[in-house]
Amino acid sequence: GEEKGELGSNYFAEHPTVAGNAIVADINMDMYLPLFPLRYVEVQGLDESTLGEDIRAAATAADIEVQADKEPEANRFIRSDQYSFIRRGVPALAFKFGWRKGSPEEKIFHAWYKQRYHAPSDDTHQPVDKQAAARFTHLLYTLVRRVADAPSRPHWQPESFFRRFAK
Repeated sequence: GEEKGELGSNYFAEHPTVAGNAIVADINMDMYLPLFPLRYVEVQGLDESTLGEDIRAAATAADIEVQADKEPEANRFIRSDQYSFIRRGVPALAFKFGWRKGSPEEKIFHAWYKQRYHAPSDDTHQPVDKQAAARFTHLLYTLVRRVADAPSRPHWQPESFFRRFAK
């Protein structure tokens, strides 16, 4: 449903299985691409809400460097499933494995997009770094646990454009 206009996430955000005000954050791990070791995590929405502080703390504890969206002009923060929740005022983050410009990881990342993204080769036979995927899963677990155990809900930063959706 994501590729057809976020149909699934939009439906869930409009018809949640819990009280809508019980949803405090959206953590989107769609397309994180564990193609190489996890040294950097690129975060979309990093400075939009207090969730940015939470992912920075979780990443620091895991010795992973947080990177801001390398292509903010592509507007990916509003072009994936988290936007269904953002429009309802729910702070959100989305993630990718990060890389340094000019690195072998950058080449791997761009080759994947060119050769596999939305192609028949984008299948279950992907080159996956399982250790990196496990490390990423643990990072998200730490993030979600931190948000869940916090004494207050995440909120939009005062200067965030998306704050206008907060209820």
